[in-house]
Amino acid sequence: MKTDPPPEPRATLVAHYPRARGALVLRTSTTPLGWKTDEAPVSVEGDVSTFHVAVPHGECVEAKLVRSDGAWMVGVNLVLGAGETRSLHPAFDSPDGQLREERTLEVPGAEALRYRVMLPPSYGEQPSLRYPVIYAQDGQALWSDGADPHGLWNLDRVLDALWDVRALEELIVVSVDTSERRLERLGPVPDDEHGGGQAAAHLAALVDVLKPAIDRELRTRPERESTALLGSSMGGLFSFYAAWTRPDVFGAAMCLSPSFWWADRWALRQVSRGVCPAPLPRLYLDSGAAASEHEVEGGTRDGMHHTRAMYRALVARCYEPGHDLDVLAFTGASHDASSWAARIAVPLQIVFPRPL
Repeated sequence: MKTDPPPEPRATLVAHYPRARGALVLRTSTTPLGWKTDEAPVSVEGDVSTFHVAVPHGECVEAKLVRSDGAWMVGVNLVLGAGETRSLHPAFDSPDGQLREERTLEVPGAEALRYRVMLPPSYGEQPSLRYPVIYAQDGQALWSDGADPHGLWNLDRVLDALWDVRALEELIVVSVDTSERRLERLGPVPDDEHGGGQAAAHLAALVDVLKPAIDRELRTRPERESTALLGSSMGGLFSFYAAWTRPDVFGAAMCLSPSFWWADRWALRQVSRGVCPAPLPRLYLDSGAAASEHEVEGGTRDGMHHTRAMYRALVARCYEPGHDLDVLAFTGASHDASSWAARIAVPLQIVFPRPL
């Protein structure tokens, strides 16, 4: 008895793009002319175009969307497998995010905030999309055009590279310049040697003034689940403190080499003796790791023993490793901007992985 051959394996691509900006076609690596033949969508409903791509058994097909004006979708080629369904909101105009110039925001009764905003590549082309937001400390050292004498993270280049390979959810970064009175603004309580202790006022400025202004001006996802903190050293300590204190606002904190030594390990004592925040913010903590644990405290050791002590305290109280807590060590990493720049892609992908 003759039977029909099995259906040709295929992948499905669902593209969300405003029709007013141009119709979409697909080009793939499998056509006889390879990348030169337009594949029309099988259906178009409003701003949603659906494509079916034939995929030979056991193989993958590379594909890329093309807009009606001839512009190709930014980022690396899509690689599609048989039976796979991919949904995306493409961009065509620029492969990179947009880093805005510094702005100043007045804070009633306190010093003004100086901040910058980086928008993802799709922001100007996808007016229906809303984006998560990261509030980052030490903005004076984050961007590649900065002039901080202690070094730069080149965060804009890291973000562009991650977005290019679609390894990171598109998001907004708001960086706050904390170069002036840094220890005072980022230290939760006074330290006997270094002073500080005005972090509550800095936190109030972020929560009550900066975040509402950003949510009004930009298409953000303002809920706590989509709002995170980022910082290193004292900025890492502040990010931990802010998430622990205001978990209703911040759903995650990425703390690189956090200064948990501050004020005789004040933060550690708070966790050990206090009540866990509700809801729990997701925490990422890390540190450099010395070749020998007998080396003196400083740039080589990077506070790893303080970070591990905080890890133990958090797990003893209310956290589950791998679920709402990630603690990593990086061998050979020092307490400096180049080390943080080298690993910032790790927490970004942990907290904001690209949706499939």
